[in-house]
Amino acid sequence: MKLQAQYNKISIASTILVLLIAGAGYYFLLQYVLKEQLDGTLRVEQVEIQDFIQTKHALPPATTYKDQRIEFKKTDMALPQNFRTLMLYDPDEKENELSRQLDFTVEVNGQYYIASVTKSQEATEEIIGVILLITLGLIILLSMFLFFANRFLVKRLWRPFQTTLSSIKSFDLNAPSAIKTEKTTIHEFNELNENISMMTERVVKDYLSLKQFIDHASHEMQTPLAVVNSKLDILIQDPALNEKNLQDLQVIYDAVDKMSKLSQSLLLLARIENNQFSEKQEVNIYIIAKNIMQELDEWISERSLTVSNKINDLKVNMNPQLANTLITNLIINAIKHSNKQENILLQSDKNIFTISNPGTQALDKDRIFDRFWKSEYSDGTGLGLAIAKQICDHYGFLLQYEFSQGTHHFSILF
Repeated sequence: MKLQAQYNKISIASTILVLLIAGAGYYFLLQYVLKEQLDGTLRVEQVEIQDFIQTKHALPPATTYKDQRIEFKKTDMALPQNFRTLMLYDPDEKENELSRQLDFTVEVNGQYYIASVTKSQEATEEIIGVILLITLGLIILLSMFLFFANRFLVKRLWRPFQTTLSSIKSFDLNAPSAIKTEKTTIHEFNELNENISMMTERVVKDYLSLKQFIDHASHEMQTPLAVVNSKLDILIQDPALNEKNLQDLQVIYDAVDKMSKLSQSLLLLARIENNQFSEKQEVNIYIIAKNIMQELDEWISERSLTVSNKINDLKVNMNPQLANTLITNLIINAIKHSNKQENILLQSDKNIFTISNPGTQALDKDRIFDRFWKSEYSDGTGLGLAIAKQICDHYGFLLQYEFSQGTHHFSILF
C-alpha cells in the first residue's frame, strides 16, 4: 500500500472514530442536561403545589393541559419523593409517549396524598434527535472533506518526492545524468534531494573509476601473459631442450594458460556486476548452441562424446556476448565432467533450457555456483558455473541444478 493511501486510511479512520466517540459523549451529556432541566421544571411545580396547600389548606385542582399533568392519590403514609421515566398514553396523539414524572407526598388536614406531576419528554427527545442528526451530518461532511483534502492536497505536497523517485527509477549508470528534482518549500524534501544528488555524483564517479580500472587491468594483465606465452612457445621449439626441460616448460605453459583464463573470468564477472553489458537483442539459443558445438567439435570427438541438440526455437532478449558465454560455460562443464562415449543432451521446453550429462554422484547444490568451488575431480578454475549464475542473476533468470537417475541436469528458466 502506498504511503499516501496508508496516511489517508489512518487519518480518516482516526478522525471518524474520534468524532463518533465525541458524538456519543455529546449525546449523553445533552440528554443529561435536558433531563436535569425537565426535573427542575417539575420541582418548580412541586413548590407551587406545596405553597398552594400551605396557603389554602386544600389540594389544588388536578389538571391536564398541553404536555403537563397533575394528579393526587390518597395514601396512608408519607413517601419520599421520586423521579422516574415512563411511557404514558396520550389521548390527543393516540399513542404512547415518553414522559418524566415526579411523585411526592403532601398533607392536607391530616390526610396524606401522593402528588404526581408529569411532563412529556417528546420535545426533549426531538431536540436531541435533531442535534444528533446535525452532528452525524457534520461527521459525514468532515470525513468527505478530509478524504478529498488528503487525496488532492496531500498528493500535491508529495509531488516533489514523486518527481525525485521517478528520476531515480530512470537513472542509468551507463548513461548517467543529473537527478531531476522539483523546488519545494518542504525542508525534508530539499534535504532528501541534496543528499540524493551528492550520492549519485559519488556513485557515478566510483563507477567510472572502477570501469576504467577494469579496462586497464584487463589490458595490463593480458599483455605480460601474452608475452610469457610467446616466449614459452619459442622455448618449447628449442631442439637443445631435453625431456625434463620440456615437461617443466609444459607445466609452466599450463599454469600461465590457467592464469590467463582466470584473469579473463574475474574481469568478466566484474564487468557483469558493473552492468557493462547493457546492449540487448533477441538471440536464438538453438543457433548459439549449434555454433558452440561446431567450435568444440574436435574436443567432443577426441572424447568420443555424443551431443544431441534438441533445442526448439528458443529466443531470449539479452546481450549476445553474455548469451554465448552462458551457454558455452554450461556445455564445457558438461563435456569436462562426462566420461568417454557418453551422451550429452541439450533440450528446451517453452522458456526452459536444460543440459544433461551422466554422472556418478550428486554435486553440492549449496556450493556448486560459488566462486572457486569445484569438485575434487575438476581441474578448472571454479568460475565457469559462477559466471553462468552471475549472468542469470543479472537478467533475472533462474539457474537450477538437479541430479536424478545418474544424470546431472542444469536448467535455465528464462
